Amino acid sequence: MIESPTPRLTRRESQELTRRRLIESAATLFADHGVRATSLIAVAENAGFSRGAVHGNFSDKDELAAAVVQFVVEDLGPELGRALSSPGSANDRLAAYISTHIDYCRREPTRAAAIIAAVGYLSRSAAAAPSYGERSADSVADLVALFEDGQRRGEMRDFDPITMALSLRSVLDTAVPTHSSIEANEIIALFDHATRAEEAPQ
Repeated sequence: MIESPTPRLTRRESQELTRRRLIESAATLFADHGVRATSLIAVAENAGFSRGAVHGNFSDKDELAAAVVQFVVEDLGPELGRALSSPGSANDRLAAYISTHIDYCRREPTRAAAIIAAVGYLSRSAAAAPSYGERSADSVADLVALFEDGQRRGEMRDFDPITMALSLRSVLDTAVPTHSSIEANEIIALFDHATRAEEAPQ
């Protein structure tokens, strides 16, 4: 029996595959060594390419770091979206969001460490600061909406949703990925206590 030849990739598909391999290579090296200590040559060689492949896809290290952040966000985002749209009270959905994020960090420790490294690098980069600020604002929008919905329903007490959202993201984005033994139930209990209305059922 003659096997069918493997279909050849189009130019666009080949470019997208190269870009994906470079991003995954960068994520691994960022997680292991940090962004500043990782050269673009190392990223290319780790992915099996020449340096030109990196420069053909990314203008500089800032753009590559931003692509790593976007890659992880797009990987985790749908799971968090499902948690936020799950049935139950606002506090139930908050618990699902927290546990989903922690489960992902344990399942994908390299990607979790990579996004911490990339976000830390971008937050200190003057060139990347404006666009990074926009991404940071977008990342808390869903949580703000959850908290506001909980307050409208009387399930959550009166507090500033933006402050609470930023506080939760800070815990999930820094403490959780760097402490593999952290207990999801403790984080859930902490933010449940901080947000739940006194008269809301447990």
